Amino acid sequence: MHKVQWATGGVCALALAGNAFAQVSEQATIEIESGNLAQSLTALGRQTQTELVFDPTVVADRKAPGVRGSMTADQALEYLLSGTGLRHERTSSDVVLVLASAQQSSSTQTAPAEEEPSQDSGGDDGGQESASTSEPVLESVTVVGIRKSIADAIDVKRDATRIMDSISAEDIGKLPDQNIAETLSRIPGVQVTRVEGEGKSITVRGLGLNKLLLNGKSFIGSARNGDPNLSDVSPELLAGVDVIKAPSADLVEGWLGAVINLRTKRPLDLADSVISGRLQSSYADRAEEWGEKVSGFVAHTFADRKFGVLLSGSYSNSTGASDVYQSGGWTQVSNVDATGDGVNDTFFRPLRLMSWANTYEDERYSVNASAQWRPMDELTFTLEGVKSRRETDRLRSTQQAILTNNITNGVIDASGTLVSGNYSGVTVRPLIYGGDSYSDNKYLSGNAHWAKDRWTANLNASVSEGEGAGLGGDGGNNNSGNDNVLVARQRAGNLASVSYDAAGSNVSPNYGFNANYDIYDPSQYEIYTTFDVDYVAENKGHDADFDVEYELDGFFKSVKVGARTENIEVFGGNPLSTYPALSSHDPTPGSPLLATEVPGLNYSGVIGGMFPGESGSFPRRVLTGSADFNQIRSALGATPISFDTPGAKATINQVEQTTDAFFAMVRFGSDVFGVPMTGDLGVRQVNVDRESFGYTIVGNQAIEARAGKSFSDTLPNLNLIFDLRDDLRLRFAAAKVVARPDLTSTGVGLSLQPVSMTGFSGNPDLDPFRATQFDTTVEWYFAPASLIAVGAFYKDVSAFTTSVEVVEEHPEAPNNTLTGPAAYTYIIGRPVNGKDGEIQGVEINYQHALTMLPQPFDGFGYAFTYTYADSETPEKDELTGQTLPIPNSSEHSANAVVYYEKGLFSGRVAYNYRSEYMTNGGSIASGGSNYADARGQVDASASFRINDNFQLTFEGVNLTREINSFYRTNPGRLYSSYLDDRRIYFGVAATF
Repeated sequence: MHKVQWATGGVCALALAGNAFAQVSEQATIEIESGNLAQSLTALGRQTQTELVFDPTVVADRKAPGVRGSMTADQALEYLLSGTGLRHERTSSDVVLVLASAQQSSSTQTAPAEEEPSQDSGGDDGGQESASTSEPVLESVTVVGIRKSIADAIDVKRDATRIMDSISAEDIGKLPDQNIAETLSRIPGVQVTRVEGEGKSITVRGLGLNKLLLNGKSFIGSARNGDPNLSDVSPELLAGVDVIKAPSADLVEGWLGAVINLRTKRPLDLADSVISGRLQSSYADRAEEWGEKVSGFVAHTFADRKFGVLLSGSYSNSTGASDVYQSGGWTQVSNVDATGDGVNDTFFRPLRLMSWANTYEDERYSVNASAQWRPMDELTFTLEGVKSRRETDRLRSTQQAILTNNITNGVIDASGTLVSGNYSGVTVRPLIYGGDSYSDNKYLSGNAHWAKDRWTANLNASVSEGEGAGLGGDGGNNNSGNDNVLVARQRAGNLASVSYDAAGSNVSPNYGFNANYDIYDPSQYEIYTTFDVDYVAENKGHDADFDVEYELDGFFKSVKVGARTENIEVFGGNPLSTYPALSSHDPTPGSPLLATEVPGLNYSGVIGGMFPGESGSFPRRVLTGSADFNQIRSALGATPISFDTPGAKATINQVEQTTDAFFAMVRFGSDVFGVPMTGDLGVRQVNVDRESFGYTIVGNQAIEARAGKSFSDTLPNLNLIFDLRDDLRLRFAAAKVVARPDLTSTGVGLSLQPVSMTGFSGNPDLDPFRATQFDTTVEWYFAPASLIAVGAFYKDVSAFTTSVEVVEEHPEAPNNTLTGPAAYTYIIGRPVNGKDGEIQGVEINYQHALTMLPQPFDGFGYAFTYTYADSETPEKDELTGQTLPIPNSSEHSANAVVYYEKGLFSGRVAYNYRSEYMTNGGSIASGGSNYADARGQVDASASFRINDNFQLTFEGVNLTREINSFYRTNPGRLYSSYLDDRRIYFGVAATF
């Protein structure tokens, strides 16, 4: 019960029952409308169980903004008193005073009971009151920021009926990272793979088989398997991201790791009118270039909130750079006396030594539009669309040393790796690639939601398509971008050798050139052959579903049934340009076509200073320039890029897959030995038809080929929740799940890359991935915006697809750059149906807002996540004989965030780590399986709120500029390494 007490001197106290402010900084949900300040203070005291003491004459006639959100009483007071000339002061753990700025508190100001107000105590503050009336009156304040986003995400997790984690936007149009993949890495069990300095793909609990949804509906993108590229989805469009790790029957199938649901904002979920915008400048330190990023958000409701529209968009333009070392792979060599002891040796050596200086200009935009109509309280229609496009102009300059078996002074270690030696007869190639890429995505969906009495029904439909080219970068040995290059080598008589020592660093082995010519003089090179190939993808899909739920009384709470159909078509291939004999367009007939004689190919100088700050003695500069392939093709009489040749047709992978699904489930709840228990039990039936189309090579002819496969799965599931206490929840889940293999892996085409002498072939007979999984978590919500959750998971995976490498001869391959058998001998990766595998582990999620600390330290908080994932397959490493783990699964991954938010300032420092992981199995001939080394990255962000509408922002990405490195079997066989930009963002944000 509340009562107002009056004190001598005109001090008003709101005394509240209970232990007022027993925890000084406990958060509460605040809902205060704008209006009279005295009324707002009274409401705040009531909602936070706080004893507020104030002089009624000091607050008389003053206005206060509305405040909504989860916060402490002190934080709410800061917003209520903003611009009033008043301040608040805590005199003890029980009492908070509201004072004029010049007014001093004393221990005698605590209000005694039951006294009438003094009649002459109000005149001293007249000047202050006059000053306050000249301040603008704010309409409303919604508390945002790091702590609010954490509290929202914890609330989503707590209220969920399934095992899941969530991230919420810190503000309208602002997830806590510049990239969705990076944002997801803050969630336990999520590991990110980075390409060109930003997150491109993820695994969840060690599995890359995840389903990406947009507002719960399928989203087809421009990746060659039909998935969206996470880097193409603008984080400014999203309200939050949910990672669902345990299914219910009404959840879309097609995943083993998790469903990742991207949530956009809806107009009828917002205030009557919202306008927000952000403007940022960015700086990339390797490229030494500035960029810009702008985003906007506007929403408005009409007709007494029966109709709403929303429009948001973002645009960015940036420049980046990467320093890269690549070996081109490893090979096993026999019958060569590398050590000079008169006995032939068997050992492993790198195929090439390649230094790359990659630069790129990236331009992208995204637009999201949404409309909602609620003609009656029971019925809501939603229509929304997303359009995004990304274009990257990329220049890749490389200096390649093509190694031979002419080795002297060799040293071979116990693992059979050549760790040092001298290579003679080396071919040197200064290459300039035109490696542009683009991605274009469209999405449109509609939803009708009806709820009346005990009935709820939903009808959904969506259509999406994505296309792109040059999107195959994997952060390992494959660069991003198309491969458009004229292959140059040193002219006849120019000789080169290389001294090699693997004892360099995780960046590069130590090596140097010895030549009888200047290797950085472009006139010393001739054009030998061409490799002019694009990597295209064209995908489209549509889906429709409905569900109906009816509420029941008793143990069974509801019953729900539904159905869904989905059709996906993916098309991928490598069209190429063919060139006539280079001598036919040589301006100096009778002599080789020199690198300096080709119109459109311009060697303009040298890029130096590569891998700054990294140890080692290796080439740190390469020849560079520009390559205009429209001009080059015209000058050399080449054909346009097309699929006209048999070799290009053989790369086509076209797959169509239709999925029909039906489900039924019941929700239930009761007390079990006095413990409240809820859950759901259901089953989902999935039927899939898949058809693959492409070409095979017979002689020199491309012959059409088709293959089909159908399969059905019955997927039961169970979810249980036990509320052990109000703040302690136990969950258990069991389910069967199924996921389609990468659709590009089920095609009949063959993709060859003559530069690296590698290739990939599909397998239309691949089975889906199937697994039986069990999950359990204990979640303790011990304080506001705080959580400790510990979970364990186990997945028994059957029909696990694995990749094998085989050595094959392909004389039909175009534009081979070698001679003899080496010109058509390729290492081909092929997916095959594997055997059973297992993955099991533990997840820990600890988040704590330190509101119990004294001011100003009560603004601190931290979040820590850790995942242990132990995976095992029956597959054996061909070289070592050891059991192989599941590809792309790190055994250890962790994320640590420390944040501070107080008053107008908020800041965050985050560290993300994942241990080494296997990317793919490898043959003995290729040096064994390929691994990514362990890596950690530090990011940071901060903001300063100028007022209730404007704030300044700062973000730093990859602040410690960590190296990505890969190796074959052991770190002594370095495969590749990447150094990407450190990026800094400065900006201003506004919300009205």
